Amino acid sequence: MTTLVSGNFYKSCMQDSPSVPNGARRVLVTTPSLSKPGGVAQYMSVLEPYLDGHVEYFTVGARSDCENPVATAGRLLRDSWRFACTVRRGRYDLVHLNPSLGPKALLRDGLLLLIGKAMQKPVVVFVHGWDKAFWCGLLRRWSWLFRWVYDRADAFIVLASECERGLRLLGCSRPVFLQTAPVEDRLLQVTPRCENRFRAAESGSPINILFLARVEKEKGIYEALDAYQILRRQYRFLSLTIAGDGSELASARQYAAAYSLDGVRFTGRVAGSAKQEAYQSSDIYLFPSHGEGLPLSVLEAMACGLPIVSCMVGGLPDFFRNGTMGFLADSRDPQGLAVLLRHLIDNPKLRARMSEFNRRYARNKFNGPRLAARLERVYRFVLAGSH
Repeated sequence: MTTLVSGNFYKSCMQDSPSVPNGARRVLVTTPSLSKPGGVAQYMSVLEPYLDGHVEYFTVGARSDCENPVATAGRLLRDSWRFACTVRRGRYDLVHLNPSLGPKALLRDGLLLLIGKAMQKPVVVFVHGWDKAFWCGLLRRWSWLFRWVYDRADAFIVLASECERGLRLLGCSRPVFLQTAPVEDRLLQVTPRCENRFRAAESGSPINILFLARVEKEKGIYEALDAYQILRRQYRFLSLTIAGDGSELASARQYAAAYSLDGVRFTGRVAGSAKQEAYQSSDIYLFPSHGEGLPLSVLEAMACGLPIVSCMVGGLPDFFRNGTMGFLADSRDPQGLAVLLRHLIDNPKLRARMSEFNRRYARNKFNGPRLAARLERVYRFVLAGSH
């Protein structure tokens, strides 16, 4: 018989806690190499200092960007065998898997889930990315297979309430917990350069819009460029920074050149102090993504004091306060995005209020210790139910 988490317990179980006793339990967490770029690796690397020594990491995923299908299949088999050996020898109390809702990750972690349960280990599945098109395909044809494999998990963690609804529609009956994402400590300490940032737009003070993400169609790169083109006709002091790499980087450069978009700067991928500088030297964050689990770049931009213009994707509607943190658009139409951006450009005092609110909110809600404690509470709940 399956135990469901009621609404009241769902909320109370995830209340903030300053600390959670570790006990003697050991947890094995699967993750890509923590040194690689990517949402899962960044998520776990930020939490790592606050999870203490009882958590150990098992590396999964591609080791190279140019892996062919044969190499992928071989790696999948080797990783599954290594995982089984590691779980058997390590005497772990719980296994934590970190898939995204996509074909490769679900296949890989489905195998690991079956192995973990065959070895009688409690398993938590933390679903990070959420591919809506793939989810629709699962729902139409393969929900029975997804349910047969993944409803063996003891609990799920998701980054958005819409992901919980998606799991329920696929037939999952296990407890589902809502979690947000942590921001690097260094970004939580960034102080915006306010001395010039909030001067009236009429003064001609430069205003820089930042797009920091992988340069892909589904991240909204072309909608961002089109919205900027509309605004640039009116605001000659406006600039746009595109920070990130991706399969559309070369095409986006050509697109900007073809439309003579002055003031657009492509930096390539930024990390560490360069990423901090990109946020700190910008005034507004623009991210018209087509779909997300929870866009970490939006949380980082908030931590650095940037007003946000984004879309109603993933976990953003779960916490975002329209008009207070920035604006979430109902669509990715460039004209509509330009209207929201214009509202911020023309209202420096509004930008200032949003900046201060976002910084305070991020420091309180997106810090590593808080989210590590919330994750510990899920572990504790699952382990209590396994005895």
